[in-house]
Amino acid sequence: MATEDNFIVAIELGSSKVTGVAGRKQPDGAIQVLAFAQEPSTTFIRKGRINNVSKMTQCIISMREKLEQKMQKSISRVYVGIGGMGMHTVANTVARHFDSKVEITQEMVDAISDENRTSASADRDILESVPQEYHLGAQTTIDPVGILADSIEGHYLNIVANSSVREEIRNCFRTAGVTIADLPITVQALADSMLTEPEKRSGCVFVDMGAETTSVAVYKNNLLRHLAVIPLGGANINRDIMSLQIEDDEAEELKLKYGSAVQESDTDAHKPIALRDGRTIPYDEFMGLVEARVEEIVLNVKNQISLSNYDVSQLIGGLIVTGGAANIRNIDKAFTRDTKFEKIRFVRSIRIPLRTPDYPGLNNDGDCNAAIALIDKGEINCCGGTLGQPDLFDEPKDTEPEPSAEELAAAEAKKKAEEAEAQRKAEEEARIKAEIEERERERKEREEAKKKRRNKWKNSWKRMSNFFGNLVKEDSDA
Repeated sequence: MATEDNFIVAIELGSSKVTGVAGRKQPDGAIQVLAFAQEPSTTFIRKGRINNVSKMTQCIISMREKLEQKMQKSISRVYVGIGGMGMHTVANTVARHFDSKVEITQEMVDAISDENRTSASADRDILESVPQEYHLGAQTTIDPVGILADSIEGHYLNIVANSSVREEIRNCFRTAGVTIADLPITVQALADSMLTEPEKRSGCVFVDMGAETTSVAVYKNNLLRHLAVIPLGGANINRDIMSLQIEDDEAEELKLKYGSAVQESDTDAHKPIALRDGRTIPYDEFMGLVEARVEEIVLNVKNQISLSNYDVSQLIGGLIVTGGAANIRNIDKAFTRDTKFEKIRFVRSIRIPLRTPDYPGLNNDGDCNAAIALIDKGEINCCGGTLGQPDLFDEPKDTEPEPSAEELAAAEAKKKAEEAEAQRKAEEEARIKAEIEERERERKEREEAKKKRRNKWKNSWKRMSNFFGNLVKEDSDA
């Protein structure tokens, strides 16, 4: 297919809106945006999870049509970001012991990695596994291949979610007739597009404050060390304001205009707030709601940092905060007050350059950050051909969509784990068989030795009997 037809499509399933972007990577690292579509999702996505399959499916169909009409190209597959309430990291360790020192090979490392992949419980899926370090006796390294050791112990950080999360997404896209190319983890894609190398290396906390969830990721020495999605976000602040008999859109407007994460001492700011319907509400009452909810979110972020087992002194890259809910005034003061981080950087847009000739001002408010970050991660061409022409990638309607890269990787990991287990069992059976044969050989040797001793004594007794018999005969003859 011609290079100009190559493009990647990404869809972010946000709690306030679903965003779809089709883009083409440029040689200089920029992304040319070819098509853009966005639809509200509050009626079918809650806290990052699909809660109305029918509406989600219709949204996917509508979004695909809008993107295809803009490009006049058919879409064969899409990248879909995965996240939402309940996603978190779990540490796991897998060990192998050898009879003597051996050279650690890539196959050994892959085998314990595959075994780690199979460690998830029945109701949890491992979305991704991040190797942390390997212990080879007293030695610790992140690259064990080629080292002599009599044991290897792999330490992994598994990103897990409820097993229904991926299945819900797959089912909706399958019903909509759209193939999923892969399911990248949204917060990781965002972090890779927003964090600098020094921040990841020296240690930092990445916080993405969305509508109904806040994602927290801790990095140190260029590795993810902890991740969790908190089921709280900007929409929770809006709902608190709505308790004052205010509509959602006006609550959002008042939050951004008057809200503050930390109450200000300026007395002029404490005047009653005028509403659209002519009513007024006390500023202190309004601010009490806003401040209390922001404090709850920030304290939950602080708790996740504590659970990572890293503190402020170890995370010298500081806090990097993004997301629409981070736009509230004085939120930096709330983070400093409750987390003790002095170094805080707020990010509105990703570092990837965009070329948007057809969409001036696209992503000025950062609402396409996640979708663009997913495009940057994508490698598989999503173009199916010219719209209205036979789709080179279309699958027969009576067949299942082709497996995604993530599904293929999981299947390969399972296959390798099964092969490793079969090999282990075969080696164990061979060892037991060898032990049995050795014991049988030793038994036969003992039996043979006993037989020889019996024959020896028998022959000696016979000789002695003959000797004494001859003496008696000689004595009688005399």
